[in-house]
Amino acid sequence: MHPFARRHFEKVLRGSELLGIDKGCKYYPCHNGLEDCTFCYCPFYPCGDESTGGKWITEATWSCQDCNWIHRTEVASKVLGEMENFGIDEPEDIEKKWDSIKGIREKVKTLYPV
Repeated sequence: MHPFARRHFEKVLRGSELLGIDKGCKYYPCHNGLEDCTFCYCPFYPCGDESTGGKWITEATWSCQDCNWIHRTEVASKVLGEMENFGIDEPEDIEKKWDSIKGIREKVKTLYPV
């Protein structure tokens, strides 16, 4: 996991609440339709799901630039709640519990389709 992502996930998982919009971020606005910055670093990266607006830009590089699904308030809230339910409390848990993370994504995508 990239060190920037680790620091961001530490903040998110420690606070257990949505961060909202971060207008002070030098990259703001990074996505069209941005409602919430809680998952600036997506826990599902790389999802490989082009229905979200993401796309493969090389055989090994996934771009989330056009994805706004995880940045919808209701999606971010449900993902955060599900992560808590699965005991994902530390950034390392995202990697250790990858099967649970993928299951969370599928469940939330069913509830809140793209």
